Parts: sequence; structure tokens; C-alpha cells
Amino acid sequence: DVQTRTTSCFVKDTQGVPRGRCQRCSCELYGLGQHSSRCEQCQHPATEHQHVMDPSENSQVVQQPASSTSQQLPETDPLNSPNSPNSQPQPRLDSHSEGGTGAPNSNQLFDPKERPINFYHRHEPYYEFTNFAEGYPFKLLGVQWPTSEHYFQAMKFTDSTLQEKVRRLAAPREAFQFTREAQYSQYVRRDWACVKMDEMRTALFAKFSSHEKLKQLLLDSYPHQLVEHTSNDRFWGDAGDGTGQNMLGTFLMELRLHLLQTTKPSDHSVSSITSLKNDVIGIVHATCSRLTNLVQKKE
Repeated sequence: DVQTRTTSCFVKDTQGVPRGRCQRCSCELYGLGQHSSRCEQCQHPATEHQHVMDPSENSQVVQQPASSTSQQLPETDPLNSPNSPNSQPQPRLDSHSEGGTGAPNSNQLFDPKERPINFYHRHEPYYEFTNFAEGYPFKLLGVQWPTSEHYFQAMKFTDSTLQEKVRRLAAPREAFQFTREAQYSQYVRRDWACVKMDEMRTALFAKFSSHEKLKQLLLDSYPHQLVEHTSNDRFWGDAGDGTGQNMLGTFLMELRLHLLQTTKPSDHSVSSITSLKNDVIGIVHATCSRLTNLVQKKE
């Protein structure tokens, strides 16, 4: 029922006050948008939404950035955004190089002593980790989704017709923009803030489980911290300065740890073996060449 949902699931406004159902309309859950003083769903001021007491530490709380001076940034659109001034292109890590694949001995998501892997921009290493990366379709709900962004945005609706509209869009950017258009945003499910975390985890698991090379890339990134490095997103990203929550990076590291702990060593060491084999072949060829030259000189 509505009362139970508003007391067990809520969003904190920029002042840290947990808000639930709107007292002026039928909006059941406060949504913090770009205009932080108003609800993203119904556009009524935050003060019009019921002040909900946190019932217990087990309640499902959707944390928003604790900042009273800055506005909530929109969800990431890596195709449209300018490069962050702090963005540093990074080389791809080979599976046999520093920080290569290895099953962790604990539940530690990453080793803080290793340099983090930043990802976000197209044409830079690890762009595949973004939801906008194309070429990695997967099947969920009986249909194929072009990108994880398509699936994530479609799940904002409970209407199957709207979900299908999003699924059939040509590019992830179009899916990103679709739910923000006035004619469709009114149909975004009111409990989205409560369920979006699970939907993101579902999309990531399906995407990385469906493509072996992509899965191996994720495994090979261990034990480095994964960071969606962008000033455009404080929730899914790191806000560009490390103050964001980096939830996308965190979910990827959780998935990586799960795959490392459940995948057979022989499965996630294939690329390492291949790389080592190539190195050995190269050394053998070089050695044979030198020996041949020495023999020719002696003759």
C-alpha cells in the first residue's frame, strides 16, 4: 500500500530531509531533479512532500548527494558531454600486466594501492564499461536490448508499449533523452528511485555475461578501482572531482568480484594464457634469429 511504501522507501532532499508522498497531489515518492527545490515528478516544492522518519536501518533509502549549494546533476550522457578537465586517458591493462586477473582472497572490491581506472569518454580505454557502449546486445524479458542504456531507460516505465518504444530507438542517447521528454516523463514510475539500483544491476549482469571478451575485460581490471569519471553525474559517476557516489563503478566492481569468485580459474585466465603464449613465441623467434645470425657469421 501507499503508506507502507512511503515509509520504507524515500529520497532525501538537498538538506538531508527524507521526503515521501506529496501532500498536494498523487505523487507517491519525492524525486530530486535538476531544480533541487522542486520534485522531479510533480514539480511541487520539496516542502510539500511528507517528511518521512527513517523507520530502521533496514529501510530502503535512496541517498542523494548531500549538498545544499549545488544542484542535482542529470544522469550521465557520455555522448553529449564535453571532456572533463580532470579526465585523463588511460592505457588498457593487459591481463598479464600489473593488476591483471586473479581471484581475490577476500571480499575487497579493489586495492586502494593500485591506480584507479577511469572510464567515460568514447575513444578512450574502457568505454565499454559505460551504458552507452554499443555492440554488446543482450537478451532480457524475452527480447534483445541494443545497449544497457536502452534497457535501463525502458524500465522507467511499466507500460510495455513505452518500453518497446525505448527498445527500438536507434541509439542509446535517444533512449536517454526519451524519458526526459515532457510527453513521456509523466509516465515514469513513481517508485523509480527505489527500483533503479536493481534494474542497473540486472542490466550490467546481462550485458557482461553475454559477451566473453567484455567479461574478460572486466575480470582483467581487478584489483583496480573502477570509476565513471565525469562532472555530469554525482550519483552514477564521481562528479569529476571524486565527491560523487560513483554507483556505476561500484556496481561493476561488485559484478567483477562475483564473477571472479564464481568463474573457474581456467575460464578467466584464457586471455592471460594467450598473451603469455604470444610472448613466448616472440622470444623464441628472436632467439632463433640471433642464433642463425651467429652461425652465419662463424661460417
